[in-house]
Amino acid sequence: MPALSPRQFAYCSSRERLRSCTSEKRPLFPLTRKTSRLPRTCYRAVQTPSPSNIAQITNTNAPLGNFPKSNVQSRQNVLPATETFENQYADYSTGYASVPGLTYERSEWITGIEGQIPKELEGTLLRNGPAMYVRGEGAERFEKSYLDGDGMVTSVAIKDGKAYFRNKFVRTEDFDKEEKLGKYTEPSIFTAKDPRKPAFFWRLFNDILAGNLKRKQNGAYNVLNWGGNLVAVDYKKPYELDPDTLDTIGHAASPLSSVMHTSHYRTVDEPDGSGRRCVAFLNEVDWRSETTKAVFYEFDEAGNEVSRRAYDYPASYVHDLVVTDNYYILFDCPIKIDFPAVFTKYIFQKSCLSELICEDTDRRPLFRLFPRRGDSRDVITIEADYWCYAYHHVNGFENSDGKIIFDTCTWDKFTLYFTDICSPNGKENYPRMKLSRFVIDIDNRKATHHCLSDLPCELPITSWDYTGKPYRHMYLSSSVGTNEAGVNGPMQALTKVTLPTVDALGDALEREWIPGESKFAMEPFFVARKGAVDEDDGWVVALVHDANYAKSDFGGRGTEMVIIDAKKFEEGPVARIRLPVYIPFGVHGSWSTRYVAGPPKESELNAINVRRETQQPQVEFTGSAAIQSVQPGLAVTEMGLLAAFAAVALTVVALFQF
Repeated sequence: MPALSPRQFAYCSSRERLRSCTSEKRPLFPLTRKTSRLPRTCYRAVQTPSPSNIAQITNTNAPLGNFPKSNVQSRQNVLPATETFENQYADYSTGYASVPGLTYERSEWITGIEGQIPKELEGTLLRNGPAMYVRGEGAERFEKSYLDGDGMVTSVAIKDGKAYFRNKFVRTEDFDKEEKLGKYTEPSIFTAKDPRKPAFFWRLFNDILAGNLKRKQNGAYNVLNWGGNLVAVDYKKPYELDPDTLDTIGHAASPLSSVMHTSHYRTVDEPDGSGRRCVAFLNEVDWRSETTKAVFYEFDEAGNEVSRRAYDYPASYVHDLVVTDNYYILFDCPIKIDFPAVFTKYIFQKSCLSELICEDTDRRPLFRLFPRRGDSRDVITIEADYWCYAYHHVNGFENSDGKIIFDTCTWDKFTLYFTDICSPNGKENYPRMKLSRFVIDIDNRKATHHCLSDLPCELPITSWDYTGKPYRHMYLSSSVGTNEAGVNGPMQALTKVTLPTVDALGDALEREWIPGESKFAMEPFFVARKGAVDEDDGWVVALVHDANYAKSDFGGRGTEMVIIDAKKFEEGPVARIRLPVYIPFGVHGSWSTRYVAGPPKESELNAINVRRETQQPQVEFTGSAAIQSVQPGLAVTEMGLLAAFAAVALTVVALFQF
């Protein structure tokens, strides 16, 4: 999943753009901030376009009925409005069950395989996501929101037609502390309930008045193997993992795990043929200049940092990025802060930090283009002609006319964070996304929207060989079923979308694969066949949640990995690999072309033998509560009511960028 980093819960309220949901007055007092970790270099910030010419912008969007209709089979039979997909959503929700903890970790060969794993397929499927979000028992039981759970990395290593399974928790500093105490102690981003006691005083004096919005590092939102370094990351902080065992090594063990960055990456080939780059980024607010600092890092194939470019621009919310030959591109979503909720909900544990931001219908979204090359630090800002939100982008490239094609999954409703996916009910919350293409005209400063399909879709992927290049094929997680009231079923299928040409603005061909009546596909990944010439010559791999697994030892839940020939997508999997344990839905992951996390090597076997000989017990999950350590009280003096509100205005917005 998924987001704003803890210092970013303040960045969304730029004086230039974001207003309170009830007031447009500017804060009266500045907020002192800590110096950035990076060298301070200010570049010219480009002013956001004035909202004066975009009044009533929601009325200019095309009616939903005007969008191209998806041709996937599951949407051809429109059901009556009384059909709310109750059973499907009930099955879907079982994929968000918490696992018990460290005792759940496994390492073993997989024996349950239907079909045949292609012999030429070699590498490792890596997944990361919240897995444990319940600690304690009885009166001490504390359940966090799904996205706040402790991260667990899952790997399926494929080689010679065989599969090896591992799963391990990311042992962040906060995880180890809470594991030792047997209880939650750290506040999180998406959970209204607070483990700190008394919560009211912590939230008012520590969080709001003192501006200390440090949140728990859960290491839960992505995992990537690049340049020989295996790294798990949450909203901001990366942790190095052992590529053989998945054991946590820690932060700052390699260049990729040493710089702060979000959980979203792009890998792109250099046009001069010098190799492939991994691009990571981070946004951080600087309230002295009231700008956001965007920092883009590039790592070569050996894992070395070869480029770092920093830009300042007006504060905004972004989630993912697109990289082309010459630009880093961010999509700036139109949001603002609900300041009254800070005092009426947040301090009383009626809302979490993420629920303190809301839609800003007074302006359109913006594309912000940052030069990848040369000496220029001028940020190009282009207003979109379509009001929407976009979190996960498909791909983008510069075409022969000098325009930029930007493909993404658009939302007409702001649901931070992804309640339509993570907690749908078929009533207020259900998938309602579209597949969209924007044509960005840099010369004329225009970004024109084109809907490729009204199929609710998310978590898109393409061939990494075509990142930042003209392409035709994309693979997505998609909703199954719709009714006359416009309510859609849960995210369940995988869909391959093929465009007739790289510049096409419509006529997409969609091929849908539904894993089963009570099975739900997760984020897909494309694996190119070695020596492939065609863009779609390879396999699509994904994990699938099974809500009705007969042999389950976890309440009927199970998980399998599927391998689909991308050229024969509609035929379904050539292999289904049954994992030994249930794995929750997860957030993001990747495919490592290098075979990692395979069967134990000699050093690991020796360590296992030593542990057995000394009868060293493994760490057990404990539900018993320990006494919480109390931090020194905060002295808040000489701060009147106006100053308190000013502090809120400048701190309450600092969070969410995974």
